[in-house]
Amino acid sequence: MDIASQIAKYEEKGFTRERAEINVLMEAAALAIFKDFPDAFVLFGGATLVLYHHSVRHSADLDLLSRGAEMPSRQEVVASLERDLTPLSAILEMGTLQFGSDISESLEGRIFVMTDSGRRLFRIDLSRLGSAIESEIEEHPIDGESGISAVVKSATKELLLLQKAEAFLLRRAVKARDAYDVRLLQSIGATLDANLRAHLEDTMLANALESNAISGRINRVDKSLCRAELKPILPPEVYAALEAREFKPLRQALRELYGEWL
Repeated sequence: MDIASQIAKYEEKGFTRERAEINVLMEAAALAIFKDFPDAFVLFGGATLVLYHHSVRHSADLDLLSRGAEMPSRQEVVASLERDLTPLSAILEMGTLQFGSDISESLEGRIFVMTDSGRRLFRIDLSRLGSAIESEIEEHPIDGESGISAVVKSATKELLLLQKAEAFLLRRAVKARDAYDVRLLQSIGATLDANLRAHLEDTMLANALESNAISGRINRVDKSLCRAELKPILPPEVYAALEAREFKPLRQALRELYGEWL
């Protein structure tokens, strides 16, 4: 698929031109990383939903979870990004990209992809936190000019649902975007089997989460929170449909997800 077609693919879903171009850059970043470090990471989080599960929620983070293999340094990852994103940014007329990093000296950390004026386009999070369940990893072969150029490995929609279920409960502040992602995943058929439900229950027990605490967090997904968090990151028509129903579909999705614990 050429660059114009890639951009059009996202614009047709409701992304602005600017965000569509950022999505194309994020796709290229994932391709570069998995081409050079094929067994080091699993892609998860909101960007996975955008790239592979038709989400229309803007996500500016590319989350990569270490699989336990030797993890490349951030300098090695940046070198891959510079090689593959620099010519793409020229085609997109974004100027020369800059690659920043947080101050951590460990292999884990954040890489910031920015324009030459310092405007942040997206962030890449390299993490060892959490665990990737090998049976819940799927592969996305990416075609190049002479065959498959890389295989991006991501969490399945079921593992993404588990991760979103845990994130909604464990974040310091309730995030409406987690509720939106839960509803999206359920709409495309994601469910938690007995194994994944056991993982979620272990998380609840470890954090002493009881039904009243879960219900309280669900109730916080109200008009005020959703307007502040979702209106800037959803296409207007998608947001308007949720607002017209006072965001009840999001709360219903959460109650379905946590039903046996409420």
